[in-house]
Amino acid sequence: MKRFFYCLTLALLLPFSKVAAQDEIVCDQYHFNYYLVNPAVAGAERCTHLMLTGKFQWVGVEDAPMTQTLSFRTRILQNLGIGAYLYNDKNGFSYRQGGEVTFAYHIPLTENNRYMMKQRSIERQLSFGLSAVVNHYNYDTYLGDNYGQTDNVLGNGGENKGFYFNANAGVYFLFDNFFAGFSMANLIPTELTELGLDEPVRPLTGFGFLGYDINLVNEMIIEPSAMFKFNTNSERQLDINLKFMQTLPHNKDFSYWLQASYRQTLDENNTKPLSLHPMGGIRYKGFHVGYSYILGLTKFARQNYGSHEIMLGYTWCVTKHFCR
Repeated sequence: MKRFFYCLTLALLLPFSKVAAQDEIVCDQYHFNYYLVNPAVAGAERCTHLMLTGKFQWVGVEDAPMTQTLSFRTRILQNLGIGAYLYNDKNGFSYRQGGEVTFAYHIPLTENNRYMMKQRSIERQLSFGLSAVVNHYNYDTYLGDNYGQTDNVLGNGGENKGFYFNANAGVYFLFDNFFAGFSMANLIPTELTELGLDEPVRPLTGFGFLGYDINLVNEMIIEPSAMFKFNTNSERQLDINLKFMQTLPHNKDFSYWLQASYRQTLDENNTKPLSLHPMGGIRYKGFHVGYSYILGLTKFARQNYGSHEIMLGYTWCVTKHFCR
């Protein structure tokens, strides 16, 4: 009976999950790694980052969504950056895997336009990035076999798996304590035929973010920022973030950060709060650990114990900014 219930629930929800694809399940973890939302961030710092993130949603609900990402980014030569990530996502009886490979070009905006590679801190820069993306979609054949005859999405000719290719592009701007970025995902119109012949083309999705670092005493920084997401399906979402960071003055090997984030939809005739995200992390030498708890503000949140995100990372140098 439990299997029947979850199969039926997923079959009913599939037509309404058309926008919850790679551009959301991966980019939603940008708090730990802005590269996941903007390819121009790859190599923006003269540092090498390796990061693993995991998101566990709707704790207490059987077969709840889970997503993992593994990312790498670094600076090569004088002005080039490269990056890549892999992701794995499980949502009930649907499965998604894929990845992205990125090339970025960085233009210094200082009077002396030649940076030495040993100079780690970059204060003014304009960056451009382009990524090639591959996604693989699959769902449990049990679902199609039992509901394909009655569900229009599962029974109208779709296959149970498929590879899809796409591209993302972005620009990233640094000027002293100010930073901003804009990126577009799904640049190539793609139909998800494995969900049926009537499935619409993947929406073009945009991400815009900006923030400012306010320097305090004793190596403390306050960073207000915002993220705006929209797509061609007229769906809009706004995140407002406030982060506190400090590197201990007497121990440069140890740093910590705390952040509070608020998320709200801005859809036409459907503006409502979605969630609160308290989070934080520490750095010891090159090792990074982060944690985020997602407190849902919708009616569905009463049926579960919230969502959790974790981050493990290593950097081959000490950077001024956290999670960028």
